Amino acid sequence: MPTVYTASFYDPQDWVGRVYRVSRAHPRGRKTQWETLPLLYPPRNLLQAYRAGDIGFPDLERDYVAGLETAIGQAGELEEWLSTVPSMDRFTLLCFERAGQACHRRVLARWLQERVASLELGELR
Repeated sequence: MPTVYTASFYDPQDWVGRVYRVSRAHPRGRKTQWETLPLLYPPRNLLQAYRAGDIGFPDLERDYVAGLETAIGQAGELEEWLSTVPSMDRFTLLCFERAGQACHRRVLARWLQERVASLELGELR
């Protein structure tokens, strides 16, 4: 049964199974130890608005999920990747924020669980 975990780039001790970067950027000075999933990156303009303080995290969460839902409706890469999740084992979604900070990767993990009936939630850091 597939299980999704979330973690920060900076806490490799929390990485479980296959590891995917779901952030737009790669951490400076870090060797690449993960695969990338650009289809799950938050839109640049959404991140810029959040970082500028123009929107709060609830708005970022709402708009990010709305974008994922729209992408599914377009029957493309995202839908294809989602169809592979049931055959996965354990995997971790990575981005920058440390455990406990507001982060899109936990929003993404919960959204994935809603879309893939067999997906279990592991530790969401």
